[in-house]
Amino acid sequence: MRTGRMLLYLMMIAATVGFAGCSATGKLATQNIAGFYKPDLHIEGLSYSVFNLDDSLTNLYFRFPLSELKYQQIARSKPFARYRRDYQLYDGYEKGVLMDSGSYRGVDSLLFSGLFEDSIIINAGTGKNYIIQVVLTDINTSNSHGQYINLPKLLHNGPADYILTDLNNKPLMRSFLRRNEKVRIRARFPQDSVIRFNHYVFNEQVAATAPFIYPLDSQDNPEVYAKPYEIFFRNNISDPFQPEGEGLYVDRLTNGKNLLFCRFYDGFPEIGSVIKMREAIRFISTDEEYKKMLGQPPRQAVDDFWIGLTGNPERALSQIKRYYGRVEFANELFSSVIEGWKSDRGMIFIVFGSPSIVYRNSGVEEWTYGEPGSPLSFRFYFHKTVTIGGAEDYVLSRSEDYRRPWHLAVSNWRR
Repeated sequence: MRTGRMLLYLMMIAATVGFAGCSATGKLATQNIAGFYKPDLHIEGLSYSVFNLDDSLTNLYFRFPLSELKYQQIARSKPFARYRRDYQLYDGYEKGVLMDSGSYRGVDSLLFSGLFEDSIIINAGTGKNYIIQVVLTDINTSNSHGQYINLPKLLHNGPADYILTDLNNKPLMRSFLRRNEKVRIRARFPQDSVIRFNHYVFNEQVAATAPFIYPLDSQDNPEVYAKPYEIFFRNNISDPFQPEGEGLYVDRLTNGKNLLFCRFYDGFPEIGSVIKMREAIRFISTDEEYKKMLGQPPRQAVDDFWIGLTGNPERALSQIKRYYGRVEFANELFSSVIEGWKSDRGMIFIVFGSPSIVYRNSGVEEWTYGEPGSPLSFRFYFHKTVTIGGAEDYVLSRSEDYRRPWHLAVSNWRR
């Protein structure tokens, strides 16, 4: 057998070995997770979802497009991709107690053969809330993409006891729904009942204010009104349903502790329209510029703004691609009850880019820009808070100290 084919054959055998133990990496709160927020380390389409099977076992579902991997050819073998999936289960961010772990290697030789979908059974006993650290590694390039996933099992009948699925009962792998999309909800426990939701409709979702400006109460708590919404269950699966309109849907029986999902604008998480492009300029425009743009047709406003800043269409196109690439990335990473680009973390990411260092614990996420210890470096602190309907988000601790770095960063966009 030729060397290349032998190597491929051996790797395919290795892919069937299954899970092996991973070594502990210490407390999650002391790990620099800045790589989570770097677009060049992002695998587009990689998604995860958790669902409790019983009091001791949980399914971790994952999905990613094989086209995101690097296919490599050895000798006369077919091109193939090699990847590794690792997970570690921790008892919180600070304790550093490794509860379970596993690793799996896979090979694909069918060259961009669609989405890879699978699940991992994790040993996680009830009565605690866990953090799952998952890493997908492209072995051919050594590029890795990591993520932390919350696994709440402290309460009986908690949020991981429900999961959104498509009509074929496959996990949806996201918490937002699209227009005219029909879905189901799978429940761990038999229901045979009606679950009542509050459909929160936002009159206006205001983007975050600059990091040295404290938001007004009306911005911090946008005006909403709630409409009743019912979903019918038969045994442990709901009837097909589709959201009635944009907004936040929260299980009314548990104040949002069981199930929460959103419907954002059409096309989300992509920009989707020139109206959204105009709106997202807010962070780097003056009040006068933004007010003027609101009085113009959206296309004209966007074109005039970027060409006016850059001086020529070619450079405007480059800046547009860079800026709105960050807006869409923020939508993927930071969306909660509002679009991710409007959140505090989304705002800082769009204007400043990826942070150099990120630490996260049970209550705070800390972002550092610049070299550690340098007098020119600065940090942002985002505190975990509970928002409308019981959803969680991270809110920036604002300070006058951020005025200078903010103006410098905005000036760089406006050159």
